[in-house]
Amino acid sequence: MYQKEHNIAVVANMSAGKSTFINAMFGDDILPSSSQATSDCPIYIYSDNEPNNNMAIIDFHNKESRGLSKENLKKDLKEYAKKDSLVKKEKYKNVMKIDLYWKFYSFVNKPNIRNYYVLIDTPGPNNSDEFGEQHFRITQNIILGHASKVIYLLDYKQIDANLEVRKNNLWGWIEKRKNMDKDFEVLFVINKIDEALIDNSKIPEVNSFTSRAEYNENIKKYWNFHEKKAMEKIRKIALKVGFTYPPVIAVSSEYMKLNRMQNELSWDDEDKLDAFKKKFKTIFNDDWEQEFHEYIGSHINIFNFSKNKERSA
Repeated sequence: MYQKEHNIAVVANMSAGKSTFINAMFGDDILPSSSQATSDCPIYIYSDNEPNNNMAIIDFHNKESRGLSKENLKKDLKEYAKKDSLVKKEKYKNVMKIDLYWKFYSFVNKPNIRNYYVLIDTPGPNNSDEFGEQHFRITQNIILGHASKVIYLLDYKQIDANLEVRKNNLWGWIEKRKNMDKDFEVLFVINKIDEALIDNSKIPEVNSFTSRAEYNENIKKYWNFHEKKAMEKIRKIALKVGFTYPPVIAVSSEYMKLNRMQNELSWDDEDKLDAFKKKFKTIFNDDWEQEFHEYIGSHINIFNFSKNKERSA
């Protein structure tokens, strides 16, 4: 029997790649993902070995709940999880909450263990359309009360735009909750970290070369240069809002997901993944595979923050 249930909320501003991050944890495309805000309600995700896995229960504001079996889940769940404005059929609208039972690629709650972990996919609180206020309140209430822990996902490309602590933004709510509960934990995750490789390639010292081999050595020398700068920015804000030893990690959800789904990829996605892996093979030779997995974040454990290791200093 489980002695304690831990609700771990995944929070992010719009377009940070939250759904792609969770899909990477599944190793499958389960949740809808888009550059615009898509999730309209909290999704409670249970990963275990129970026989009722691979199903979902949809709770509505104005009608009785309904279940989704494994056969229809992957197709219909994406519609139920979307904002009402993005779906045409009335049956997909007015969803209040979704309970999703699906095994994670990297973690399964096992019987007879002390703790049971539930992941909560929250709506983006900075949505500016007519659903913005609803999303704002849902995510605020989860951070301030319902979540045992939080995973705060940030877009590498938007780091500088997300460093302000205000009363009514994610940083402000996290600070308020930390003041209420000194044991409150947050895992800070910088997503889309592969974009830093482009920034690293623009460093003048990297571009001072006379051969391909010298260029590769320069890239290796400045490996993780912009990644570390981004992590330090987040670490400073986390310290400011009350975390003494804030865990900050960086991942590429997109390439983690593609790598875990590689037997089901389209040819275009196969080419995309192969091209990305080639960068590591060229630079690290025999050690490329370990470097690749560490870079995209395959090693992280989102259910136990203390086991997550930061990118090397």
